Amino acid sequence: MSNRDTEFIMELFLDDNVSTMNRLIVATANVISENLENVSYVNDALMKEHPLALDSVSSRPSSSLPVLREDFYEETVKNFSEEDYYDRFKMSKTTVEALINFLKEYVKPGSSIVPLNKKVHVFLWLLTNDVSFKEIGELFGLHKSSVSYIFHEIATLVAEQRNQFINWPSLEEQHVTRIKVNSKYGFPNCIGFIDACQLKVGSRRKRREKPEIILLQAVCDETLMFIDIHVGEIGITRKGKVFRESFISQELKNLVDFDNHMLGDADYKLRMNLITPFTCDEVITSEEMRFNAVHWKAHSYIRQAFDILRDRFRKLNLIDINTPEAVNTLICAACVLHNFVLLQEGSPVKEEVVLIDEGITIDTDVVDTAAEKRQFLCNYISYFNNSKTFQQ
Repeated sequence: MSNRDTEFIMELFLDDNVSTMNRLIVATANVISENLENVSYVNDALMKEHPLALDSVSSRPSSSLPVLREDFYEETVKNFSEEDYYDRFKMSKTTVEALINFLKEYVKPGSSIVPLNKKVHVFLWLLTNDVSFKEIGELFGLHKSSVSYIFHEIATLVAEQRNQFINWPSLEEQHVTRIKVNSKYGFPNCIGFIDACQLKVGSRRKRREKPEIILLQAVCDETLMFIDIHVGEIGITRKGKVFRESFISQELKNLVDFDNHMLGDADYKLRMNLITPFTCDEVITSEEMRFNAVHWKAHSYIRQAFDILRDRFRKLNLIDINTPEAVNTLICAACVLHNFVLLQEGSPVKEEVVLIDEGITIDTDVVDTAAEKRQFLCNYISYFNNSKTFQQ
């Protein structure tokens, strides 16, 4: 039995979470593997004795197990350059090493035959590339079942660190966001940007079956860091329904001061702390059109964050996982890693000189409803833009 086989079987039999049925499947698989190896040995012997007779047989497509590359990680991946890491993992080698060192604190020493650094590379390769468990198994010299186990293990481990990397900003951090957004776009008192992106859930093998949709709702700041996320149920495609089921919907008044607000698109309901653009239900004035234009530009932060998330973690473009819980875990893990990479490598948003270092105070005597607050902001933006035009 090869080192790969021994490694895989010990991994399963030492793990208390693996069922007896899984162990039986493993044993059966190894019997099949050994028989295939014996067939291959006999075939080689016959080829030496009767090469002409077996020539036509050997030219047929092989149905034997693929050759696994047990030395790929040790001899190739460990020698990847920085360019190789960005190409394969969409992050730097230093970032991957930092992730491994961070996760070491949450893994018991000697609890696994497969080393953590190899597991993390297997997980990241799957998450950042459009490949199957089988293809990764062939690449890293692991059984398909072992790859699946590693993928879900690391995804769970990363997702469990959610509260360390996805946090609602402090008042000081909100103030910084307010200043930077107002200085860049002229939209005052913004502390975050909310939206939801559609992700597909379905089988890669059954391409004819239409994949289901799951919504990832997220709030980001001006650095594209996620400060809140919520994963909806599979099949629910309305942003409003996903929002109502989220934690932030219930705690919005406690999380966002009266003067401050998040920006959301027209799919969200206008709220005192969630400002949406004017719609075409009525005639829109030139001031309201200007407000919508500034709103759209400022709201682009969250669209950019989603673009980076899906471009880096290509597994999210078609999530081929069976259980809703595992789908939720994977999406959460990807969001955690999104923030982890930004913390390690910095935000792609260009830092600009702050020209306006103050917000505005909303007059409670004038503003009593969400619609009145939006109109107050609209008037401020119109006045601010007219003042800039006059000064020029």
